[in-house]
Amino acid sequence: MTTVDQILFGWAERDHEGNAGVRPVAHSGLRTLDRWAKRLQYVWATQDGQGELPEDSASLVHLVFDDEAAVLRKLPSRNPHGRGGATLTHVLVGDPRAIDAGLALGLHDWPGWRDREPDGTGADLAALDLDDLREAARPGLAALRERVAEVPAEQLTALVARVLAEPAEDFSVLIRPQLALPTMTALSDIAGPVPGRPWTFASRESTDKGGHQPRVVFLAARPPQSMYINQRRRVDVTEPPPDTDTTRFAAQLVELYREDGHAALERIRPRHPLHTAQDVDAWRRTVPIVDGRIADPRVRLDVFLDDALLERAAARGALAQERVRLAGELRKQPAEWLSTALHRWHRPERRASLHPDLRQLLMAEAVEACLAGQAPEVLLQATRSAEPAAALVTGVFFRQLPHEGLDLRRAADWRLLVVALYLGMPAASLERSGLLAPSPAEELMDLVRQYAERFPDAMRVVLRHLADAGHSPRTARLWYDRDLLLDAVDRIAAGDRASEVYCFRQLLIAAYGPGLGRADADVLVQRAGAQAPLGLYAAALELAADDGAGQRIRYELSEQFLRAEGYSGPGTGARYASRPGGPVLGGRTTAPAGPGAQPDYGTAGPVPSAPGRPRQDPSAAGAGPYPSSPSPSPTRAHTEWAHPAVPGPPRPSVPAAGPRDHHAQGVVPDPAQWDHPAPPQEPPARRRRGLGGLGQLDGVTVIFVSVLLLVLFGTFAAILLTSVP
Repeated sequence: MTTVDQILFGWAERDHEGNAGVRPVAHSGLRTLDRWAKRLQYVWATQDGQGELPEDSASLVHLVFDDEAAVLRKLPSRNPHGRGGATLTHVLVGDPRAIDAGLALGLHDWPGWRDREPDGTGADLAALDLDDLREAARPGLAALRERVAEVPAEQLTALVARVLAEPAEDFSVLIRPQLALPTMTALSDIAGPVPGRPWTFASRESTDKGGHQPRVVFLAARPPQSMYINQRRRVDVTEPPPDTDTTRFAAQLVELYREDGHAALERIRPRHPLHTAQDVDAWRRTVPIVDGRIADPRVRLDVFLDDALLERAAARGALAQERVRLAGELRKQPAEWLSTALHRWHRPERRASLHPDLRQLLMAEAVEACLAGQAPEVLLQATRSAEPAAALVTGVFFRQLPHEGLDLRRAADWRLLVVALYLGMPAASLERSGLLAPSPAEELMDLVRQYAERFPDAMRVVLRHLADAGHSPRTARLWYDRDLLLDAVDRIAAGDRASEVYCFRQLLIAAYGPGLGRADADVLVQRAGAQAPLGLYAAALELAADDGAGQRIRYELSEQFLRAEGYSGPGTGARYASRPGGPVLGGRTTAPAGPGAQPDYGTAGPVPSAPGRPRQDPSAAGAGPYPSSPSPSPTRAHTEWAHPAVPGPPRPSVPAAGPRDHHAQGVVPDPAQWDHPAPPQEPPARRRRGLGGLGQLDGVTVIFVSVLLLVLFGTFAAILLTSVP
């Protein structure tokens, strides 16, 4: 604990040596008492202005010696014997680095000052705790700063101008005693501390002569003329100073101090103390002046909008110091202001690269504003276009996330999630377990249906949360009521077959669990119909819990293939479901053995090729199981299988087979005949009869036959000629 010693000087009767007068009458056991007695006994332990009231005549003095400092309060009093005219001086002694001008000024009304002499002499004072003194001095110093308003501005300007013109000199100031302490407070706040030259003072004196005078001595009146050569600068505050740049600068400093207080001076204070007039000129050139007044020295929010202010603030090195305050100010700005600032701080901008901390600060406050409440659309768009870091958006999102997770039935939770995704939060951030646990299935499905196109990756994760929530008949009913989310899955997959199968797998798990039974497969086929994408049935095949469910899905896949190739008339999957003897992918069906018997769906195999078409791979036809990971494959639309465009010449129409039932839906070709197709016949109108029933002969045939006849004719003629004698 750092302590401060006390000494009380007062009138003492004659001692054993016959000495009487002012000397220490009490102390706290100070070991350097004799040294302080010599320093103070005949100079500072006496008081001028005798006979005045104590509250008007008490004087405060601050002195600093090489290794110690002291604060003195001098008060006229009467001793216990009623003798008047004596001076009671209470002294606090301590380290000069601790007892500075601020502490001395703040103790001007400290209640611990002694107002009367003790009875007798002795060490009846105790050492004081320095921290307690500092705490007691704070309200006193604040009160003096409030009283600066009592000092006329022109008088304070006159003193500050003289001090700034000759900062290395000592000054004697002619001023009313009541204004001495407020004036000294303002002077020390404006000029600032100077190492090695502390702002010592005496608040009420009648002379400025003598040894070891403070830097500033306040005089109630001009001292009488004497032969003493005084090197001090005497300042009469009622006399105007000369019109110079320093005087104008002093007036601007005083105006700033009176309006914004000492903190404003701290913000513009130079890095180097004011030892010389050159230091003052250098300081003056760094202070921003607007319309003859010192601009607000704080780093204002205008640095986000004005590059000149930004450069000056960066040159002063004030940006890092003002970061916390700027963050608080940004939260108070309207959305229009934030939007304007964001447009100037995009990543490619030079100011953003030179001051990344300011951009980060602006982006953080903008993201907070967007996720915290009902931010207008203009702010949302400006924030998104400024490209906030994904980590920043994710961090703000999880700070505002309710402890129990997102319940999408609450409008605030719905908005929080959607805005975070809009601002660039990655879909992987939604992988946290239990994030959407409070949200019911219908809310998750509605979210996916509404934002599948804008945030496909995030909605893919939402489907996984839906599957993790557990299956129930209610979830299946909600899924069917929303048309199996076919459009949403189509937008999420965007042609990626593996992603399509994944999405439908999650939906099937949410509806039926990890195993799909035969009854569930029947309901799925009936509700999905012919327009269901193959990815749905591929996912159903993966989840089939038994052979019955698997065969039911394969049968529907074979029907879809036949309809896509044009061998089956239009219809829904439900109508084809129970037709006996129907074709399947990879095998022939046999008629049921008896009434009510179920057809044998066989085993899925290669898809046979139609006449004149190259044989297709099952994966290319969309019938086989989908790969578990994305593979490079051409994109396709789900509607391809609902309304296929079959190339080639139009097929002959098939007469109606009577009323539709489950046993006849147009003409179904027999795949057994595809390997041995009947030869095409020429239309009767174009046939002609040729020679010898050869039919129509082309030119090559005619030439060949003609040559053959000529050879035969020549051979016959040669035989005849050789046979005649």
